[in-house]
Amino acid sequence: MHELAKALRPVWDGQKNHWEQSEAFKLLKKLHKIRFEIAYRNKVVDKEYKVKSFTFDEKYGGEGAHAKSVKFEKKMPDGTPREYSIAEYYKEMYNITLKYPLFPLIQTNRDGCFPIELCRVKKWNPYPFKLDPEQTSEMIKFAVQRPPQRKKDIQKMVQLLKWDDDKFLTSFGLRMNPTMPQVQAMVLRNPEIEFRDKKKINPGVSGRWDLRGHKFVKPNQQPLKSWAFVITDGCVDKPTVENFIKVFSQTYQSHGGIIAAAPQIYEFPPKKPQPELIAEAYLKCGKQTQMSPQLMFVILKDKIGWIYERMKKNLDCRWACLSQMVQAHHVKKAQAQYCSNVAMKVNAKLGGQTSRIHAPPGKSAFFSAPTMMIGVDVSHPSPGSLLASMAAMAVSMDKDAAVYAAGVESNGYRTEVLSGHNTHKLLGPIVKRWVALNKCEPQHVFYFRDGVSEGQFAQVMEYELGELKVMFKNNLGGKCPKITVIICTKRHHIRFFPMNDGDRNGNPLPGTLVEREVTHPFHYDFYLCSHVAIQGTARPVHYQVIHDEIKMKPDDLQKMIYQQCYQYCRSTTPVSLHPAVYYAHLACNRARHHENVPTSEQVPKSIRPQILPKRGIMAKVDPDENTIKRYATPMPLMPMGGSEAKEDAKKIFPWTMWYV
Repeated sequence: MHELAKALRPVWDGQKNHWEQSEAFKLLKKLHKIRFEIAYRNKVVDKEYKVKSFTFDEKYGGEGAHAKSVKFEKKMPDGTPREYSIAEYYKEMYNITLKYPLFPLIQTNRDGCFPIELCRVKKWNPYPFKLDPEQTSEMIKFAVQRPPQRKKDIQKMVQLLKWDDDKFLTSFGLRMNPTMPQVQAMVLRNPEIEFRDKKKINPGVSGRWDLRGHKFVKPNQQPLKSWAFVITDGCVDKPTVENFIKVFSQTYQSHGGIIAAAPQIYEFPPKKPQPELIAEAYLKCGKQTQMSPQLMFVILKDKIGWIYERMKKNLDCRWACLSQMVQAHHVKKAQAQYCSNVAMKVNAKLGGQTSRIHAPPGKSAFFSAPTMMIGVDVSHPSPGSLLASMAAMAVSMDKDAAVYAAGVESNGYRTEVLSGHNTHKLLGPIVKRWVALNKCEPQHVFYFRDGVSEGQFAQVMEYELGELKVMFKNNLGGKCPKITVIICTKRHHIRFFPMNDGDRNGNPLPGTLVEREVTHPFHYDFYLCSHVAIQGTARPVHYQVIHDEIKMKPDDLQKMIYQQCYQYCRSTTPVSLHPAVYYAHLACNRARHHENVPTSEQVPKSIRPQILPKRGIMAKVDPDENTIKRYATPMPLMPMGGSEAKEDAKKIFPWTMWYV
């Protein structure tokens, strides 16, 4: 707690010559409008307050505004004024000695300041921010329901609704069937998984296979010579790391990975800032190996999100260096299965390929013509944030559609449609490289689009497809390949409960396809459950073909989408969503770390007109409509590799699977 108080103190800005809020203090903005109550005298005061802000004023200097430094005057019974600090006031009035008097004070709209330790957050406060991995895991455990229980709850709610007695439905002549409809479904045949040793695995309907005893289809393209392990916060000792390196190296080499030299190991003091830590380790590794570092392993103490983000941002945007984060407790265990999982990610980042779908030698399992798969995703910041939306495009680069390159860029403010500028900027260079690698031009393009509602299909057709065709003509000498546009949706309320054959949890078997009854009467769409749900009720993906120039047979299209879900690079199970969209989603999440703003910057929407000089944006809030109006486009993301990065690293990094 005392270390936290130090982290919340103001920091000196030498360029502007004034005290400013620390990164930790800026995170307190997330508590804006949180409702709380006061607890003192061994009881809770029955009154509710809201957090307006936390005390900060340059006049308090480096100590900051806290219970000992913030003072006020109060008249004594004889009429003479007396100056109190907040800490002195609580001691004299309530006989409370504050345990943490150096924390900032909570400011409210009407009732002055309160010490944080005397405040209790009330139940049922909304939390409009993204959960960290641990919170997400806990939420999922609480919320998941196995299919039999979910089905039972649905039927119970239908009975409680009493649709037959609803006078409004009756007046319109509507009748609701209280029983679940039965729909026809089929289970697509699963593919055979092939590795470099030509061994084929048939996972059947289990939806999983074992990597032990198999070599990756394609190992890392360059032998691993210049790489390092960085120990942060003294979370593990050197012998433990050496043991993990031994197990990982043996595991990776058993899968066909090529390691030409042992890694360097660097330890740093616990208090060393993350940017300095990464820079020093990177430069030391490059100097000792006499080449640009190929991969940096960073051992983290725990799952604190902003530390992970800063490490990734430094390595991506400052040095253009591939990185792999590992948790300290996994390093201590050094389990072979965990090392295999890490090896899959490392191999993909270094240009390798985990596995492929079995096909005749020299041929593709899916395509009759040179084909490009494109996945597109646009993500938006949490509610109330003034940050920009992010766009990502993931594009297959090989004939198996297993290795993907990705590009990311900011995409306006809460704008779902991909801008034409981003289509040209992100996809143009990738198309040129695709032609150079495959020594031919793409004839077919499958464009998978995530997160688009039915009301935005027309915009995708008009703007995104239109710009896509212009981009291809500009980069392919006036020619344009045939394009099929497919919308992938997981945000729906359709669930399937198999009547007979299901998996051990009661979910549909992987490959379950439904294309009747619950689909659109006129559109070309279907539901596909391609994965095995580890917990809870499986949610199928709704695929909607809104534009089709390739004219692939529906059976072949469905087979292709399902079987490619078995080629996801970092798992030995099929995934629920087509890998092109999955990779675009991962790249979108990483793009958030490439913004040219502090990691902690999130400004509540209640803050009135405010200049954000680091981004050059004027943002206003309309109090009536509660909408954000903007008068400038967002700044572009930081490039991959800054002025300090080596030129060879800048050329290689963007074409790797850096985002997995």
